[in-house]
Amino acid sequence: MEILDWVRFFLGLGMLCYGSWTDLKTRRVPNQVWLISGSVASILLFYEFSLDNTDYHIWGLLFATVILFFNAFIDEYVLDNNQMYLWRFTQALAVICTIYFIMIVNPEEMQENNYRIVDILSISVLMLLMYTWFYFGPTIGGADVKAIMTIGLVVPFTISLDNNALMAFETRGFPYPFVVFMNSLLIYLLIPIGLLIYNIFRKNIDSPYFQMLFGTKMALEDARKSFVWPMEQVVGGKIVLVTFIKHKLDSDKEWDKLEEAGVTNPWISFKIPYIIPLTLSFIVSFVLGDLFSIYLVEPMNSIFS
Repeated sequence: MEILDWVRFFLGLGMLCYGSWTDLKTRRVPNQVWLISGSVASILLFYEFSLDNTDYHIWGLLFATVILFFNAFIDEYVLDNNQMYLWRFTQALAVICTIYFIMIVNPEEMQENNYRIVDILSISVLMLLMYTWFYFGPTIGGADVKAIMTIGLVVPFTISLDNNALMAFETRGFPYPFVVFMNSLLIYLLIPIGLLIYNIFRKNIDSPYFQMLFGTKMALEDARKSFVWPMEQVVGGKIVLVTFIKHKLDSDKEWDKLEEAGVTNPWISFKIPYIIPLTLSFIVSFVLGDLFSIYLVEPMNSIFS
């Protein structure tokens, strides 16, 4: 591994470990964590490309990608007129750079550059995916989205502790930020298995049983003071189990309703910060490679092929 790879690894590891700690303690991660890491990562990218004879359209793609990242942090409501005009100009320039890249680039060039253009392009794709997931998906928060977007800039190219790390294809794996993201999904899937084992061990075995995969039982008074959601809720005077809970749910009112209904030990779902499995995935991807493709996608393909 080159020195730049180690710098990127420790930058990402420090960013994610600190983000996990603050998210676990307060359920908040300061934007400065992502802004500082993303800014340093952007400088590293510009530095690396400056060492090569990089064409203008690739510089344009890189510029547009960085602007797309910072777009998640710019609060237009606090900008004065001059700042707003400057930001609008920067956004317009990024769009022009994107159009210029699309007009100039060709598939053969991507292969000749060892897919480095594909790697940069995949960062923008990942960021757009995160924007979409945040606005339309019910299961991810702002800090999680920003963490994944920042990973795209921090580790744009494959880094590995082992030259024989697992990858989806023989000569070329998925773009590395996607590997980290997909591995985090695989790790996240292990949480229900862990909860099931925990509930069996604690003898929290109640019909209809599906809730054993998504939560556990907790004393009502403890639940009020913890970062948890109520899986049991009072609806129409009846106590029902809810698996997928809305993030904007007013938990305090739900705890009050359960207390009035005489429930003292309800089923709850932990507010597990997604940054934690993301951090584990960052380490696992660096050490082992693309586990998601090897242990989930390939077996499924063999079953249905």
